Amino acid sequence: MRSATFARRMALVKKWGFSPVSLDKLYEQHQAGQYNKNTLVITIDDGWAAIEQGMLPTLKKFGFNATLYLSTYFVFNQRPIFKLSCFYLFWKHKRPFIMANNSCLKPYTDAKELTVHQLLQLSAQLGSASEQTILLELAACFGEDIQRWPQTGKFMFLTPEKVSELAEQGLAIELHTHRHKFSELNLQDAAVEITNNRAYISQLTGKNPQHFCYPSGEYHSEQLNILNELNIKTATTTENELVNKRRGLLTLPRLVDSDRVSELEFEAELTGVMTLLRAAVATFKRGDR
Repeated sequence: MRSATFARRMALVKKWGFSPVSLDKLYEQHQAGQYNKNTLVITIDDGWAAIEQGMLPTLKKFGFNATLYLSTYFVFNQRPIFKLSCFYLFWKHKRPFIMANNSCLKPYTDAKELTVHQLLQLSAQLGSASEQTILLELAACFGEDIQRWPQTGKFMFLTPEKVSELAEQGLAIELHTHRHKFSELNLQDAAVEITNNRAYISQLTGKNPQHFCYPSGEYHSEQLNILNELNIKTATTTENELVNKRRGLLTLPRLVDSDRVSELEFEAELTGVMTLLRAAVATFKRGDR
């Protein structure tokens, strides 16, 4: 999402009289059995460095509370995010990766050039330790100077120092797993992901995070027991819908926004018009049966 888009979104939130609150406040309202009609929670996923310039000035301008669901691995391991960097480079240069004779991938394939999907398949076989070497080769092939990316924050996460600073300024930092992995893990490993994530966030903020966002919105029903055992108050999905008091706190929907969503569509979601339309369509389909 471009910063200008985000600014227009926040202006619409203000226009319609919503009062952004913390997840703790949302939890309190749910426990009381009634949400205030102007309640809204602004959530930001992952922890990209770009949010500092792209979102936080607008939030401060309007005086809005917000929550960052933070994956902590790349906060403490500062390097460009591999998969997204690969997609970006292939998208920008619109041609395959032609391997040099001394490429680290040569021993593992007979191909002379690779698409982004072929490259990612090979890198998955080699493991994360090879990612930075592959990315440097890819950048050299495309003539891209990625050595400057950490300075500009391109495809980088916030630094530990910046996370601490933003938390002191009032940005709520909550759970998103340590390595952005959850649904694909067994119960024990999934619990470890949250436990590690919580420990790192506590180290950075001095607070005990109790709200969770499923990476990519994906989970299995048996994993909900993990959240109860870890005293998680709320957990957010990527299901596009409004929250209501009948919905369980560990499968909260939300309005998933991006530049692909038109302003009219966003406003219709915000005001509940899209919720009514979806309900009407569902009722019509049931009637057709």
